[in-house]
Amino acid sequence: MPNIKDKLLGIQYQYTRLFNLGLNRKKFECVPNGDKLFAMNTSKNTFLTLFFTLFSCGLLFTGFIEGFVNKAEITTGFVIVFSIHFLIGLIGLRHFLWLINGRQELTIEKGNLTLSNKGTFLTRPKTYALDQITNIWLVTDEDSLSILDKIIQNIALNRKILFRQSIGQILFSYKGETIRVFSDLNKTERTELMNEIEKRKLNK
Repeated sequence: MPNIKDKLLGIQYQYTRLFNLGLNRKKFECVPNGDKLFAMNTSKNTFLTLFFTLFSCGLLFTGFIEGFVNKAEITTGFVIVFSIHFLIGLIGLRHFLWLINGRQELTIEKGNLTLSNKGTFLTRPKTYALDQITNIWLVTDEDSLSILDKIIQNIALNRKILFRQSIGQILFSYKGETIRVFSDLNKTERTELMNEIEKRKLNK
């Protein structure tokens, strides 16, 4: 029988899972076609990150309200605060759109792997030479983690979702940098995609 410590950890684990509830918009595609590959994965969100980014979007309008509605005096300090608020609001809007509408697309063609983030603004595709990609690996499967590690992972998840567009279910090394791919895949989907990438790398 589980001891008191294990029971308390189990309760805490279930509690931390509540903070990771969000809109369920998961979709995954993996379409191999000879030496080509197309894969797509929708963004992940939580209600906490949606609330935080939506709240920050309001900073887009605070300067206009103060300057043009409340007739605040336009001083150097006002311009500085307005600019900072507007920038934070723009970043918040960009990420809010990603959380509710974003998707990451992976394409392998002509010896290159291209990652594209779509569904928001100020993004651009990134291309990696397939023969320079090394050390492709999967994130640790949650089932193999201890209950304490699961709790730590759940606590960290909101931070990752808030600051990254891709959490990184599959990772690879490229010129000394760790590249993170996709956000909400189960073990079967992660293994399938990694195998398809490795096939094309071997055939390069």
